[in-house]
Formats: sequence, structure tokens, C-alpha cells
Amino acid sequence: MDRLHSYDTASLPWWVKFYFSATKFHDRQRDLWFCPFESTADPSYYPRRAYLEEKVALSYSREDVQKIAELLRRNASDEVLAHEMVQVVNRRFFDTEIPSEITHAAKDTVQKFTEALLPWKYIRGQKAQQKIMAYCEHSLPQDVHILDVGHNIGEVVQATAGALRRLKDNLDEPIEQTFTTHAPTPQVPRIAIKSSTFDGMLRSPTTPRKTVLLFMIGKAAATTHDIAFTFGTGSSERECVFKDFFLQFMSDLQQELKHGASEGQTVGRG
Repeated sequence: MDRLHSYDTASLPWWVKFYFSATKFHDRQRDLWFCPFESTADPSYYPRRAYLEEKVALSYSREDVQKIAELLRRNASDEVLAHEMVQVVNRRFFDTEIPSEITHAAKDTVQKFTEALLPWKYIRGQKAQQKIMAYCEHSLPQDVHILDVGHNIGEVVQATAGALRRLKDNLDEPIEQTFTTHAPTPQVPRIAIKSSTFDGMLRSPTTPRKTVLLFMIGKAAATTHDIAFTFGTGSSERECVFKDFFLQFMSDLQQELKHGASEGQTVGRG
């Protein structure tokens, strides 16, 4: 197995091209794919990942944690929570606030394949994706891969509010336990590069370049109690660059919600 873009977009199965063009993972107009969908054989992969790691290392402020905690205490709407978390996560790429019309549009990109079968959701997802990409193209430095940043806006909008509320409902549980049992990302795709039945697990062998498998990493994390599945596929290789950021932010937020930040407490890594 390998990442979807180990093959040229044009050679991917038709349903992959159809579905992903309305998601936050692919920009059909510019033929761009999100960094984790690239094979390590692609020469752009490591520089792009290094850029993301550099930006993630900027971390967040104590005020960021306090602001999100206050919104949760006030039971703010998912849209308000998502917009403010987009600032925490993505302001580092733009050095300015991301407009509300962009965070509002990001919620409309397609998440499930069944949504792509509904014409009105599919068209709305495509328009939302195009709006985010246009904003990133206009606002980011020219050498930055705009889809990597645009994806992060969409991911935060669509996944973070639920994760924040999950944390609020489990303040006495260890952070890793909460997000191993309830992984924010339920599944990831891989494409076959060899013909195989995986030692009899499949009734018929995979077809290279055509067969796409969905790794159910959310279920794997909950079943094995291994957080390595929450942020990847069970190993440290190519795990999500935001893993440590996410866990540290949630840990600090948990303490803020339980006790309030004490004077002089250091929050985050930056």
C-alpha cells in the first residue's frame, strides 16, 4: 500500500477523483494534494513536512487556552469554537486573523462519500474548497503549499469543536485515554501498489493503482488502546505533525477548565 498520490491524479480511480475534489484534501483546479497523501518518493514531501513542523513548533499562548476555556464555559456554539480554534492553529501561517467567511465556508467541504452523492452538498463542498484555496493563494507566501494550510483550516473547523466538547465532558480522564477512545480522525485511505489478499483477509486480491482501502484508525485506536492509531496507522512513521501540539493544548485546556491557570504557569512550548 502507499499514499493516494503515489500515482498521478489522472490515473486514480474515477470515484477518487470525483469524491476528493469536493474535500479539503485535494484541489482539482491546481492538482494539489494534502501532504500526508503524498508518497515519500515525491521530492516535495519532506520539505513540505519540515515547513509544517517548523510552524507547529511556534505553539500557542496562555491566552489562547484561556479564551477557548471561557468559550466552553459559556457553551459557545460549534461555529464560534471552530472559528477561534482556527486562529490558534492557523494564525501562525498567515500572521493575521483568518476571516469568519473562510472558517464558515470550511465546514461545507465534503467529509463522507455519501455526502458526495447528494448534488447540493457536493457542489457546495467544491465551492467551499475553491474559496479556501483562493484565500490561501492570495494570503500566503508564494513558496508555501497552499493546500497543506488550507486543509488545516478545514480540519480544525470540522473536527475541533467535537474534540473540545469531548474534553469538557471527560475532565477527569487522562488526555491520551480520551482521544484514544474517541479519535478525531476515524479513517485514512491507502492505494494498492501490489496485488495481494493480505494473507487471506480479502476475498479477492487488490488491483494495483485501482484498489483503495480505508484504514479504520479510529476503531483501531479504541480497540487497541494505542494512541499511535489516533494520529497515524499505529507507528511513529509519518504520524500527524500536530500530534504533540494537540495533546499539549488539550492537556493545558483540561487544567484550565478544572482549576484555572495559576499565576506564572507556562503554557505550551512557545
